[in-house]
Amino acid sequence: MEEELKCPVCGSLFREPIILPCSHNVCLPCARTIAVQTPESEQHLAAGGGGGDHADKLSLHSETDSGYGSYTPSLKSPNGVRVLPLVPAPPGAAAAPRGAGPASSSLTCPQCHRSASLDQRGLRGFQRNRLLEAIVQRYQQGRAAAAAAAKCQLCDRSPPEPAAVLCEQCEVLYCAACQLRCHPARGPFAKHRLVPPPAHPGAPGGGGDGGGGKGAGGGRKLPTCAEHDLENYSMYCVSCRSPVCYQCLEEGKHNKHDVKALGAMWKQHKVVWDQINHCTLKLRQSTGLMEYCLEVIKENDPSGFLQISDALIKRVQVSQEQWVKGALEPKVSAEFDLTLDSEPLLQSIHQLDFIQMKLAWFTFDPSSAHRDIVLSNDNQTATCNSYDDRVVLGTAAFSKGVHYWELHVDRYDNHPDPAFGIARINVVKDMMLGKDDKAWAMYVDNNRSWFMHCNSHTNRTEGGVSKGATVGVLLDLNKHNLTFYINGQQQGPPAFENIEGVFMPALSLNRNVQVTLHTGLEVPQSVKQPKLPNN
Repeated sequence: MEEELKCPVCGSLFREPIILPCSHNVCLPCARTIAVQTPESEQHLAAGGGGGDHADKLSLHSETDSGYGSYTPSLKSPNGVRVLPLVPAPPGAAAAPRGAGPASSSLTCPQCHRSASLDQRGLRGFQRNRLLEAIVQRYQQGRAAAAAAAKCQLCDRSPPEPAAVLCEQCEVLYCAACQLRCHPARGPFAKHRLVPPPAHPGAPGGGGDGGGGKGAGGGRKLPTCAEHDLENYSMYCVSCRSPVCYQCLEEGKHNKHDVKALGAMWKQHKVVWDQINHCTLKLRQSTGLMEYCLEVIKENDPSGFLQISDALIKRVQVSQEQWVKGALEPKVSAEFDLTLDSEPLLQSIHQLDFIQMKLAWFTFDPSSAHRDIVLSNDNQTATCNSYDDRVVLGTAAFSKGVHYWELHVDRYDNHPDPAFGIARINVVKDMMLGKDDKAWAMYVDNNRSWFMHCNSHTNRTEGGVSKGATVGVLLDLNKHNLTFYINGQQQGPPAFENIEGVFMPALSLNRNVQVTLHTGLEVPQSVKQPKLPNN
């Protein structure tokens, strides 16, 4: 549950948590470091209109070099979120009450990157999350009591020193001195996870052996062959699925078998650890959320509960859907040795007859869209009821020919980053288009655009969108490239080249954007000169 109680900015337990409009929480002191002023406000200050709270007046930093949804300041918090340095107060500026930010200040959520404007009350205008504050206080008290009870398992002293950390991999409790001496954060221990001691010191397995098992003594004795006591295992018989020694091979027992080096097969099969770590992370996140929900239910403050209940219910629903809909699908490395008979599949593919469409009419597809997507106008207009980016696909699939469609921006509020492009049918639909390897997209704000595939941001180009703008998408599968247009002008160079396969029109957006799809359009024969990217 501890991860649920940590501020996304400082990485520490929440202090004076406030609730942002997007339902996420942040420490009040941390909120002061990530609040920024709008350009109009900064111009006003530069001209000499300098009142207001010095602690909440922060220098303006743009996202010009970030690529997407992050800050561009000079400092970083321990949790990896960039924060802004404070600006010196102007000479002669009158001090305002602490916490009162200028009316033109805004704050961007470090988790979902949604912006919220501050009124005359500044940060004090956000509601205090009293319920979360009470849970943090109770958790700190319980952790302090548990830490006092847990004892180091490697101490020579009698009685042992109180444990400071527990290594999840070694399952050993260490005091601060023993941890530095026996479990340094380098070498084989560098990837071990150290956590606070558990509530019950007897929980780690093998706690009373003084740590003489894993990693305490000298090198481990190599296993010897069951049939030849003097020979170590050195090869692996794939057919028998068992390790063998050289003498086994010389005796001819595995002459016609597929035999490989033991070390190579060991590394190959260790990709299973990636799946184990993925499942462990999901389980830890779900368990933490469940424990946090139980703590919330224990509270007797009705108003505090209602402050966060809607957002918490939605988080639980999303978490449940991830488990039910197979979020933990097997993840196997490309190096894993699998045998697959693809001949029947190839025969079926060769028998397919795709239609080449030059003037394709299609709509948004409600059956494959994320559940937060809202469609109207005969499925030609799309918006979203979530602050997070959600994906919707078109009803057409293209594998040949040249295709062009446009999207008209009907509504554009608070400078969001809608993304336009193409995708495979199995694209991830709960994040921005282009973040996985199944989509190729251009995302754009009110000032500039970027191309994105596999979460790689390239070709930042000046020129953005606003209400009334038109974004064009040109998919040329004869030349195998994808090009974008804004208001009839090519936006940067061809975005992606050497693309092959079957693609569907795709779009990602949040509740701040609404677009209408226009299809069946002629491919533009003459366009204005393209805008060149800045980089």
